[in-house]
Amino acid sequence: MGYVAKNLMKGEEVVYQTSLHWLAYSWPIVLGVVGLIGLLANVGVGLAFLLVAAVIGVAVYISVSNAEFAVTNKRAISVEQGLSGKLWGFGTIVISGTGGSHEPFKNIADPFEFRKQVQEQIASVQDAPRTFVTASATPLPARAERECPYCAETILAKARICKHCGKEVEPLGV
Repeated sequence: MGYVAKNLMKGEEVVYQTSLHWLAYSWPIVLGVVGLIGLLANVGVGLAFLLVAAVIGVAVYISVSNAEFAVTNKRAISVEQGLSGKLWGFGTIVISGTGGSHEPFKNIADPFEFRKQVQEQIASVQDAPRTFVTASATPLPARAERECPYCAETILAKARICKHCGKEVEPLGV
């Protein structure tokens, strides 16, 4: 069981998952081949290239970016893709939030499919019926929602702290 599966809340599910494109490992592969060829000419040089290739390969493997985002219509997803990315099928996904934050994810395989999947989830969330409440003395449904007065993101009506901006808010109907 991976990190994401262990940290899903009740009712959450992974709809689409992407990974690093294989070209992210191209430098370690090239250095490894040069190291193997170098072993034939000079053992010391060949071992040095193999060591550098191993270090870079491990660094690429363990440098995984992780970010969690609520699916809302207040996020923009852009895809940056150069000529080599178009030819080989990889690119950078940049997720921009309402607060001006930009989270780039580089060397993602098939970034346009990722963006499409996120946009489909946003559309399905927008189409779902929602219950919004205002301050009143009537009891609230279990999952009643309202907008945060500071960032305008949707939060639970009973929330004491906005999960998006971190500011304290007055809970409604508690």
